[in-house]
Amino acid sequence: MKKSFRRILSLILVLTLTTPCFVYLSKINAGAYPGKIPVICIYGEDTPLGIKQEDGHYERVDSNIDVEKVKHAFLDDPNIIIRASLTQDWTEVCDIITELIIDAYKDIVLDENGEPTDGSESIYTSFSVKSLKNRYNNPNADINTFGFNYDWRLDPYENMERLHSFVDAVIEATGSEKVALYGRCLGACYEVLYYDLYKDERISDIILSHSALLGMPPIGEAFSGNLSVNADSVERIAYEYDLGINYKVNDNFTVTDDLIRQVLKILVDIYGLDMFCWVTTNAYQHIYDYITPRVIKKSFGSFPGYWAMCEDKYYEDAKKVVFAGEEEKYANFIKKIDKYHYNIMTRAEDILKEAADNGVKISSIVKYGYQLCPGIEDSNALSDHILKVGPASLGATCSGNDKYFTDEYVKSETAKGNGKYISPDLKINASTCMFPDTTWFIKNVEHKYNPDSVNDLVFAIANDKNATVDTYEEYPQFLYHDEESGKIVPLDPSVHISRSDEFNRTIANSPIRKIKELFRPLFVFTTILVKIFGVQPRAGH
Repeated sequence: MKKSFRRILSLILVLTLTTPCFVYLSKINAGAYPGKIPVICIYGEDTPLGIKQEDGHYERVDSNIDVEKVKHAFLDDPNIIIRASLTQDWTEVCDIITELIIDAYKDIVLDENGEPTDGSESIYTSFSVKSLKNRYNNPNADINTFGFNYDWRLDPYENMERLHSFVDAVIEATGSEKVALYGRCLGACYEVLYYDLYKDERISDIILSHSALLGMPPIGEAFSGNLSVNADSVERIAYEYDLGINYKVNDNFTVTDDLIRQVLKILVDIYGLDMFCWVTTNAYQHIYDYITPRVIKKSFGSFPGYWAMCEDKYYEDAKKVVFAGEEEKYANFIKKIDKYHYNIMTRAEDILKEAADNGVKISSIVKYGYQLCPGIEDSNALSDHILKVGPASLGATCSGNDKYFTDEYVKSETAKGNGKYISPDLKINASTCMFPDTTWFIKNVEHKYNPDSVNDLVFAIANDKNATVDTYEEYPQFLYHDEESGKIVPLDPSVHISRSDEFNRTIANSPIRKIKELFRPLFVFTTILVKIFGVQPRAGH
């Protein structure tokens, strides 16, 4: 039950606050690529953090929600929520949640300059040519994969000198003339920054995997204080995830995942969940100025590395929300994040084009098959739960998560010669990608997972200078991750039916949902009246 409580708690925080990225971002495991070209894997939020002790060992530090504190804060006095709902004064609730989030990040938060104050750093900081060579010469080791670990909280520029030294060391240890850079999530930002900074001719490939290069929606939405929860996204997430709930209330009644899904379905059918989500969004829109700046600066918003993933469309608004009135205090921090944003994110496509013109092969691996996490604008966009497919693929045209390309669209694109770029499940048109012939899409694998089978694809890309989506029969442009076998195989929509597909077939496009939509204007009209004549939510003094 403790595990289930934590999962439910995390979901609640996602729906009501500015922390969707904290809930969904998870550690990513490294992989192996036996072959000729050394592959330097630049992880995302992966390297553990710690404080070095006198004996040379590290004491681990991390962000962590204290479940007991949450229980005491809300379960000991349930009237807190009732009072706020009746009076629409959410100050007390905001103060409690703010304190809980700040407490969760207290061991890894950075100061106003974006620097650690407690000596915390990436645990795996040391490397040497000798250690890399020993690994390379060990026949039992994954000799051609070299993982670059770094403090992902810091300004990416602060890690560049170390990454350059790591490339030097790998080249010397292996004797190879070239290395491939393989960046996952935030790591994709690093490899593009590296190329822009050094124009290193020893780089054969820039492989972007579930790339946050053009931004991560939960980051931008959280930093700018946006929240838009809709009932469909809440219901869908319950189908896409197993919460593992199996709580026996008494001998005759047990709460399970299936029961929760059934209840949610009924609530959505009758607009009950729609109303709850509208109230949540409406309340948040009135109180975010009170809560967002306090939460963000004292938690993940203190990480310049996270600001590197703030979408351009949110960036300036996010700075105004977070640093309003304290621009002078955070001047050095703002200078750091501006440097990356305006030198790299807004120029990313130009940098990649330049690299390609200079002989570097640019490839992308994009995961999909899920909606964005609840609370995000356009949460029904096709994604890996964290990143939209369009930006992550540098331009793919996508249907909604619950929609498909029409026959007319497919015929039109086929007539243009783009038929081969349309996914078999009619959700993605890769012809509009920046690099359509070297962009692969893998369905049914979430952002936080990196199956070992994906590593084989990376190896194939890195070791064939001319590899495209047409080169390998086993690796066409559109693939599917089979959860049972762990393998990626060519996508066959008649066989490969994901949880999201099943939800679309049985619920999202069911007759009752189509009938429900006929009454949506009445629901919208009702919410407008409530907004005009009702008591507006407030917080702060």
